Amino acid sequence: MDDNKLKGILDSEIENSIGFVETETTDDRSKAIKYYNREPYGNEVEGRSSIVTGEVAEVVDGALPQLLRIFTQSDELVRFEPKFPGDEEAAKQATEYCNLVFFQDNDGVILMHDWFKDALLQKNGIVKYWWEDSEDPIKEKYKDLNAEELTMLFADNEMELVSQDMNEVTPESVDPVTGMPIPATYSYDVVIKKKKEAGRVKVENVPPEEFLISKRDKSIRNARFVAHRVMMTRSDLVAAGYSQDVVDELPAYSDLTYSPERIARYDRGEMPDEAQSLDFSMQEIEVFECYIRTDLDDDGMAELVKVTYAGMTTVLDKEEVDHIPFASICPIPMPHKFFGQSLADRAMDIQLIKSTITRQILDNLYLTNLPRMTAIDGQVNMDDLLTVAPNGIVRMKTPGAVQALTVPPTAAQSFPMLDYMDNVLQKRSGVTQTSQGLDANILQNTTATAIAAMQQAGSGRIEMIARIFADTGVKDLFSGIFHLLCKYQDKARVVRMRGKYVSIDPREWKNNYDVAINVGLGTGNKDQQMAMAAMVLQKQEQILGTQGFSNPLVTVGQYRNTLGRMIEAAGYKDSNEFFKEITPEMDAQISQPQPQQMPPDMQAAQVYAQVEQMKVEAKAQSDMTKAQLEEVKLQSAREKAMADIAIQQSKVELDREKSMIQLQLQQAQIITDAANKKSEMALKERQQLIDELEKTRQLLEDRQGQDSMANAVSGLGQMINQLQSNQASLAQAMNTPKTLVRDGNGKIVGIKAGE
Repeated sequence: MDDNKLKGILDSEIENSIGFVETETTDDRSKAIKYYNREPYGNEVEGRSSIVTGEVAEVVDGALPQLLRIFTQSDELVRFEPKFPGDEEAAKQATEYCNLVFFQDNDGVILMHDWFKDALLQKNGIVKYWWEDSEDPIKEKYKDLNAEELTMLFADNEMELVSQDMNEVTPESVDPVTGMPIPATYSYDVVIKKKKEAGRVKVENVPPEEFLISKRDKSIRNARFVAHRVMMTRSDLVAAGYSQDVVDELPAYSDLTYSPERIARYDRGEMPDEAQSLDFSMQEIEVFECYIRTDLDDDGMAELVKVTYAGMTTVLDKEEVDHIPFASICPIPMPHKFFGQSLADRAMDIQLIKSTITRQILDNLYLTNLPRMTAIDGQVNMDDLLTVAPNGIVRMKTPGAVQALTVPPTAAQSFPMLDYMDNVLQKRSGVTQTSQGLDANILQNTTATAIAAMQQAGSGRIEMIARIFADTGVKDLFSGIFHLLCKYQDKARVVRMRGKYVSIDPREWKNNYDVAINVGLGTGNKDQQMAMAAMVLQKQEQILGTQGFSNPLVTVGQYRNTLGRMIEAAGYKDSNEFFKEITPEMDAQISQPQPQQMPPDMQAAQVYAQVEQMKVEAKAQSDMTKAQLEEVKLQSAREKAMADIAIQQSKVELDREKSMIQLQLQQAQIITDAANKKSEMALKERQQLIDELEKTRQLLEDRQGQDSMANAVSGLGQMINQLQSNQASLAQAMNTPKTLVRDGNGKIVGIKAGE
C-alpha cells in the first residue's frame, strides 16, 4: 500500500472518529469540566444571585479517595497467578516487579489519581504505556592524563569526547648517547560524556480530547482505529529521527488548540498553545500516532499497523505492531459502546437545580433584609430615600409616606427540596455522608447496625466502580507492562524489594499467556485488615497449641505470614525487621509428625517400669563388671608371673651367651696373634734374604765385567722382584680386616679375610 492510499484511509478514520469532531460526548465532557470548576451557566441575571453550587466536584472528589484507598492500601495492586505447575516463582517475581515498575519507576499514585479523576469526570480515563530507551549522559573532567591513561579511558565504548586540551610536558630533544631524536611528551585535559543507557516502561495519562477511537469500536483491545492526537515541536520531531526537510514543510496549525474540552480545561488567557512560538524550531505540529488495522502488504489480511501521521499531510513512519498501548476505564460503562457515563453526568442536572434553588433562597433573603420601598410622590425627598446609610435621615412631608414592601420568606419551604436533591444524588453516585465522614447529627437516635447498613449501602456502588476499573483498564495496563518487560528488557536489573536486593530478568519468565491477573479488592481499610489478621492469628494459635505443629490446618510458616501481614497493615514495609523469615524447608521440618503422647498415668507407669528395668540391668551390669574385673586381675597376675620367669630365663641365656662370646673372642685373638707373629717372622726372614742377595749382586758386579755377569744379574733381579711382590702381598694380607667364621651352632671355627 502506497502512502497516498494510506493517507486517504487515515483522513477518513480521523474525521469520523469520536473525539476529533464535536459530538454529544465531547459536549458532555466540556460541560462537566465547567460544572466541576463551578463556572457560570450563562443564565445569570444582573442584580440577582449568581451562585453556582458544587455537586459535581463533591461527587467526583468524594468518590476519588475511596477508590484510591481500595487500589493503594496494598503493596500489590495486581497479582499474577500461575496457570501451570512450575510457574509459581516466576508469577511471584512478575507480581512484585510489575508493581514496582508502576509505583516506583512511574509515579503510580499520581497517575492513578489523574486516571480515575478523568474517568469520574469525563466518562473515560485513558493511559498510554510504552518502552523508552533513554540515555542519561554524565559529563566528567580529567586533567593531566598521559597517552596510556587517555587510551584506557576511551577503551570504554560508553565514553564520548566533548573537548580536549593538549599540554606539552617535555619538549622534543636528541639522545646525547645515540643521537636519536626523543619525541615530546604531552598531558591531556579532557571533558567526556558518559552515556548511560537505561530502558524503562513509561506510563502517561492521556487527556480525553487527545484520544480518538472509531465509532464502530467497543473496546481498545480489538479496536479497528485508535489514535493519540498530540502536539509536538519541530525540534522534538527532528530529535525523534525524522528528516528536518520533511519536518520544516509541516503546517503548524492545529484544531486541537481550540477544541471545546481544551478551552474548558484552561482559564481564560492560560491556553499553553494558544499562540505559536516565534522560534521556528519550537513551533508545534499536530501529530497523530495512529493504530489501525489495514492490509498494509496487500496480502488480503489486515494487520495492526502503527502510523505516525503529521499535520494531516505527511506519513512520517509506519510499522507493524502486536498491541495497542492504551488502557481505558469508565465508572458506568454502557453496553455495546466505548464511551459510558461518568459520575459528573449523574450530578450535573442536580447541580443546576440546587444552584437555581439556592439562588432563589438568596434572592428572597436579600429582599427580606433589604426590601423594596413604597413612597408617595411629592411627599418624600427621593435623594434621601435612595441614599442607604446607617442612621440616615429620610425627609418626608407626610408621616407614613415611606413604607417597606413586605416580601414573604420562602427559605423554609426550599430547604426540604435541597435535602431531597441531596438524597437523589447520593443514590445516583453512591457517595454519601457516611462514606466521606460521619456527621455528628446522624449518630443521634441511630443504632450501630443502621450506621453499618448505611455505610455498606453507600460503598456498594463505589466497590462496583472499583471492580469495573480493576477488570478493565487496570488489568489491561498491567498486562501491557508485563508484555513490554518480556519483550524489551534484555538484561537483568537489580532492584530492592521487601528489604532485599533481587536480580530481575524477565527473559527467565515464560510468556504473558501463562499468568492471570487478579486485582485485590474488598480487603477493607488498615484497621479492618489488622482486626482480621488478629482474629486469624488467634485461631492459628489455638490450633497450634492444641494440635501441635504437625496439624493438618496451620503450619508455622503460615503463622509467620499472618504476623507479617499485621506488621505490613500497620504501615511497615518489611516484616523481616520484626520476625525472621521461615523458609519452606524449615516449615516442612518443623511440621514433621511427632510421636503420640500417652495419658499421664500410663506415662508414669511406663516410666516406673523403665526405671525398675534400668535398675535390674544396672545391677546385672555391675555384677558382670565386677566379675570381669576379678578375671582381669587374675589374668594380670598370671601374666606377670610368666613374665618374671621369662625375664629370669632371658637373663641366664644372656649370661651364657655373653660367656661364649668372650671365650670365642679370646680364641680368635690368640689365633690372630699367632698368625700375625708368624707373618712378621716370615717377612723378617725374607727381608734378610733380599738384603743378602743384594749384597751378592753388588759384589758380582764389582768383580766381573758387564757382559759376563748380565745373565746372572738378570736372574738375580727377577728373584728380588718376586720376593718384593710376595712381601707386598703378605703385607696386604696382614692389613686386610678379618671376619670370624662360625659353625651352625655359632661357635668360632676360623678367620676369614675381608668383611
